[in-house]
Amino acid sequence: MTTIESSKLLLMRVQKAVGLINRLRSENKELQTRFNLVNTHNEELQELYDKLSTDQAAIDQAITAALDELDTTLGDLSGFEDFGTLDSEELADAEDFSAGLDTEDMDIETFED
Repeated sequence: MTTIESSKLLLMRVQKAVGLINRLRSENKELQTRFNLVNTHNEELQELYDKLSTDQAAIDQAITAALDELDTTLGDLSGFEDFGTLDSEELADAEDFSAGLDTEDMDIETFED
């Protein structure tokens, strides 16, 4: 092989290497852009997760407070077990009374009795 042929072969290899380097740089730039996009999206998702966690904690605390208040309120209602339930005749009388029907025949109990 002559020096000229060796030089041409070396030049071709260098050009091929330069082309490959340029292609790899382009791919690297594209991958970096994608990475930045995914990283930004990940940060947004993390912010949403943190906000959701904070909101969930506030909701849990509100539910616990409401249940505690309900327990306290129900504890203060002792003695209400003595109230009976209305039988079907009493319910019918109550419906008739509410509808404004004749109430003279009804045995209506009031709290004043």
